[in-house]
Amino acid sequence: MTIYHWLLGQPYQDNALFVKIDEGQSIYRLLFDCGENTISNLPQTEIMRIDHLFFSHFHLDHVADLDRFIRLNYNRPEKPVHIWGPPGTLEKIFNRLNSFTWNLLSDAGARWFIHEAGEGSLKHFLLLARDQFKKAYLQKEEPVADAILSLPAFKVFAATLDHKIPVLGFKVKETPRKKINVAQLEQLRLPPGPWIKTLKDDAVADEKELKINGRRYNVGFLRKELLTILRGNSLCYLTDFIFPQNDGGRLIQWIKNCDVLYCESQYLAEDLPLAEKNFHLTVQQAAWLANQANVGKLFIFHFSQRYKDLPPLTFLKQAQMTFRRSFLPGPWEKI
Repeated sequence: MTIYHWLLGQPYQDNALFVKIDEGQSIYRLLFDCGENTISNLPQTEIMRIDHLFFSHFHLDHVADLDRFIRLNYNRPEKPVHIWGPPGTLEKIFNRLNSFTWNLLSDAGARWFIHEAGEGSLKHFLLLARDQFKKAYLQKEEPVADAILSLPAFKVFAATLDHKIPVLGFKVKETPRKKINVAQLEQLRLPPGPWIKTLKDDAVADEKELKINGRRYNVGFLRKELLTILRGNSLCYLTDFIFPQNDGGRLIQWIKNCDVLYCESQYLAEDLPLAEKNFHLTVQQAAWLANQANVGKLFIFHFSQRYKDLPPLTFLKQAQMTFRRSFLPGPWEKI
């Protein structure tokens, strides 16, 4: 499996993050936030295939392209729309959908699932196109101590950040993969076959025996000799929050060893008082968090318009003074 990621939008303007997870047989498309002119440059077919849309919060610069998403997906019967966000997400999406007229949807089959992630809890709601989106059905309310979304290929986790309102940070983690050691397979003179799936199936106990080429083998022995567990890749997306108290220890643990971190860097280091006043980070603080968490790469974004006359490299230079593995989104390097 591979996680592909692209930051959408321009420096000093609205941004969003588009993620593809390719597991070989299927591709999952995730969108984090939906600011103005962010998804406009995506092909329509890609927007119509987005599986899950995650909102960190509902300030205008994170939702202004939502109407385009609605226009292309309001009635896709082949798969449901899933929207995730902090408490209050249902109200925001419900009101936006009901600001339009849907009198021609009586036979529509589209389903919209709205998921609200609070501190330790999840609420799931359903909106139906055939109802003209005028009713919201509570599907389930449940406690959550782990991932908010769990699929065979990956999980998505949420953490609550402080922007004078609750803001969600998101973490995507691929499921660890089990790989057969081919050299060891040949050394044991075992032929490939359907029995290999048994080794990868966690529901099968180590004590079970398999008959291969007329000989009996203990599953636990074969797992020990043949299976290698490959750690899945991980990506974190953090935006719009003040530097946490107590040096961010809890947040650092949450993003610890993440392969890729996208972190807002609204202000330059010399404007720390402005960052604190407006509940944002400086680029130096973002780099410090990345350094303390030992992330693989840091991508900085969400720069304030007050610096629009400065090249984005100004931010990158400050970040790299604290964390060497800091980067600009690819297209921004040439601006």
